[in-house]
Amino acid sequence: MITQFGKRFLTNFIAGSTSFAKKDMAIGISNETEYASSNTNSRLGFEFYRLPVEFGGVDVDTTVTPNTYTVIYSATLPADLAGKINEVGIFPGTRSSINNYDSKFITDFELPFDWSPTPNIDQTNYRVGNSSLIFESDGAAEQEYKSTIETLDVSGYSNFDTLSFSFIQLDENLSEIKIRLYSSNTDYLEMAFNQGSLGNNILEKELSEFVTVGSPDKANITEIGIVIVPSVATTSVVMDGLRINDEDTFDPLYGLISRKVLSTEIEKVSGKELIIEYKLDLSFGG
Repeated sequence: MITQFGKRFLTNFIAGSTSFAKKDMAIGISNETEYASSNTNSRLGFEFYRLPVEFGGVDVDTTVTPNTYTVIYSATLPADLAGKINEVGIFPGTRSSINNYDSKFITDFELPFDWSPTPNIDQTNYRVGNSSLIFESDGAAEQEYKSTIETLDVSGYSNFDTLSFSFIQLDENLSEIKIRLYSSNTDYLEMAFNQGSLGNNILEKELSEFVTVGSPDKANITEIGIVIVPSVATTSVVMDGLRINDEDTFDPLYGLISRKVLSTEIEKVSGKELIIEYKLDLSFGG
């Protein structure tokens, strides 16, 4: 599906008022139920990788009336990438301005020794990467897991930008999950996600829902905390991915041109390259 932005962008390209020499292909995990296809889509539901398009071609089918015109973009996913692909998108490869507070991935929850206490690895229930981490409550009491990260600056994001959280709920005993962004041991931002449904969940909240504890320095976030809060008994959650989405920065020459939700999930395993071909169908009215 070509988005509203994509129609404007391609029209400007045909008019010669913008360049489309460079293109990026983005891949994500969201299916149609989690993030429905719409021409107003401005991003993927939950992107986890992006790379330059290597090749572009054209296919004209004259066996049907009216003839169909299709542009085909190709990119090769590297051998070390893993994940379950449910959506693909095309973006311009360049911007008209630099944005220091763009959408970005915070963590994919793959390395257990990055967290304290050390969680178990789950190599069955995962979507981002080829494994995820199991975070458990402390019996009927909450349990916090912490990880030191490269300094993250969230000071320039607006209240309308969002935090997207992908996890797999394994039982009915989960009450909520708290996300904490620490600038010191006593100063942090906290956002609570209520329990989802059993199985895969992708939940989003606007950054306006962060609660301030102490006096956190938003430009100097150095640690993430994940608090598992049970209802009445021990609960376990598979942690899959956490990212920030820039929802309100407007660039007339940059945005999601087209998004496709796959009818069949593709599992990209590590150790093998995978070529993705994206077909962009064009309609010229006959």
